[in-house]
Amino acid sequence: MFPARRVIAVAITVMIATSLAACSSGSPGNGGDSSSGPSAAQSAAQERVDQFTAEQEPIEIAALPSALDPSLTVAISTCSLPVCHTTTDAAVEAAKAIGWNVREYESELTPEAYVGVWDQIMQDPPDLIAYTPVVPDAAIAAQLEAAAALDIPVVSIAPAGDRPNKDGPVFAAYASYPTFLESGSLMGDTIVAAGGTGANTVFVWDAALSTIWNPLKDGFEKSISATGSESDVLEAPTTGIGTAVPGQVVSYLQSHPDVEYVAFALGDYTVGVPAALEAAGLSDQVKIVTLSPQAGNLADIKAGKEFASVAQENSAAGWRAIDGLARLSLGETPNDQWFEPSGWHQIFVADNVTQTTEVPTTPGTPESFLTAWGVN
Repeated sequence: MFPARRVIAVAITVMIATSLAACSSGSPGNGGDSSSGPSAAQSAAQERVDQFTAEQEPIEIAALPSALDPSLTVAISTCSLPVCHTTTDAAVEAAKAIGWNVREYESELTPEAYVGVWDQIMQDPPDLIAYTPVVPDAAIAAQLEAAAALDIPVVSIAPAGDRPNKDGPVFAAYASYPTFLESGSLMGDTIVAAGGTGANTVFVWDAALSTIWNPLKDGFEKSISATGSESDVLEAPTTGIGTAVPGQVVSYLQSHPDVEYVAFALGDYTVGVPAALEAAGLSDQVKIVTLSPQAGNLADIKAGKEFASVAQENSAAGWRAIDGLARLSLGETPNDQWFEPSGWHQIFVADNVTQTTEVPTTPGTPESFLTAWGVN
């Protein structure tokens, strides 16, 4: 979806650097007279923004040591959020490309529903498992122990605070701690490069999902803290996406008129927010920065309704999860390349959004995987 075009990439980088510099030079968030030039923090953040708004190289996947067994059955569980399906739908596609039998499961965002899904999975144990946690692994300790006793390779996607162990029972993780830490850092860098500080920024997240998003928040706060101030935090349950969240954001901004940047822990959060801001006369007050853009986020960025979004390996993480299971099925020992990768990242702004109808695809996906597996 985003083919490498070196000349265009260079031009885009120049345009983005120019536009962000222009934005920051006239912004009240500069933290001082614009004639004094950008701060050290702003300059450092701008370097990162320049790097990640440029078109990124396609990912590369190492070849498997031998042919895969196409007769295996894999269980793939997801959550009810669209961003979860972006990843797990890709995992389903990847598993089917190998020839594996796929059993799909979906959990609502409650511990009870999640444990129930795992009970379903283990009633008829598969050969392999890839799962998206809703709560920490302590809730499914018995099920993971049963999987380990049956020598079932297990990998996770966006783990809920738990990190993988090369000895199991969860052998690898994707869209995990290193991924979210880098994503949060890039979100903060995007704001700082534009002249934002902690004093005029708010971070929106669901504290109930803190086990998943803590590294995201940590990376974001570290970047913002380089300005010498900390951002405020607005807690907004994901259950209110598209309903309660827009009103919460509007109310917060009306009571915090100095806030100029709103960072959302998920692109899905912004459903209905731009319209609510416009209706409240706040569209010109704030710039929206998100993570994991959906097609609607890209359209809003192109239209000037959102400022930027940091894409990480959503669909590619699904392919990576199946790649991890493929390697485990062949007896490979997890290594740094596929155990817990940070993965591909891209900052999208108006000047480098080239399509607004689909979720961004990581370059090299799925071609690099299919080649590595010898099934293309």
